[in-house]
Amino acid sequence: MKFFLRLLALLGVLGVIAIIIVGMSLNALVKTGVETMGPKVLGVPITLEDVDISLLSGGKDMRASLERLIIKNPAGYETDYAFSLPNIRVQVDRNSVLTDTIIIEEILIAGPAITFEGSLLGSNLGDIQDNVKHNTASASDDETEKKGEQHEDREKTVHIKKVTMKDAKINLSLFGGEAEMIELTLPDFELRDIGNKPGGTSFQKASAEIFDAIYAAIIKAVTESGKLIPKSLKQFGKTAEELGKSAEKVGKELLKGLFNNK
Repeated sequence: MKFFLRLLALLGVLGVIAIIIVGMSLNALVKTGVETMGPKVLGVPITLEDVDISLLSGGKDMRASLERLIIKNPAGYETDYAFSLPNIRVQVDRNSVLTDTIIIEEILIAGPAITFEGSLLGSNLGDIQDNVKHNTASASDDETEKKGEQHEDREKTVHIKKVTMKDAKINLSLFGGEAEMIELTLPDFELRDIGNKPGGTSFQKASAEIFDAIYAAIIKAVTESGKLIPKSLKQFGKTAEELGKSAEKVGKELLKGLFNNK
């Protein structure tokens, strides 16, 4: 009897060790996946400091925490980043992980810092949105080409039930880099049922839909703030004519984004 109890205890310890090892492996895989797939969609460098996946969480859900995700700016911008996301919490239906469509119950983005930087050609976020449209269109073309082919391993799809962003701040920088930043508050918002169709949607398309919604919310917040012109124009070392052209281009982008996403 004692031998049997010791065996059970040993198996229990080995099971916990196995879960820890699998969890660490998943952490590394998710980190690599985010830093590899993210740039393919957004067209800019992405870094993720840490991932923590809990396989022992209660109920049917598996939870993951992504810490300090930084989305860099396209080339040519002066500010450090476009998005700084200190914490993203993801709740996944554990039973769906082994199926063709992964069900994500919720993605919670808490306390992000967003930089909206204007330039002579538009804005950093506008350039990223252009990248997203181009890259997801390319991905759709690739999927179409593969439809007629037979594949034993189908690509995973996703159904995201809810995306929540709260306590977000926008650092508005028009024509001055980090020399003069105006802080705005982005109202909390939710998205629901991304990929809510038979077969779900691709991770690229889901990412694009989330970014488009965030971009539309940012454009609306910036437009409605009435703070489209910096406090001081002289310190930026540009002529009034250049600033006028910049303001016109950024203004057109803001209005286009606002009306197209209503």
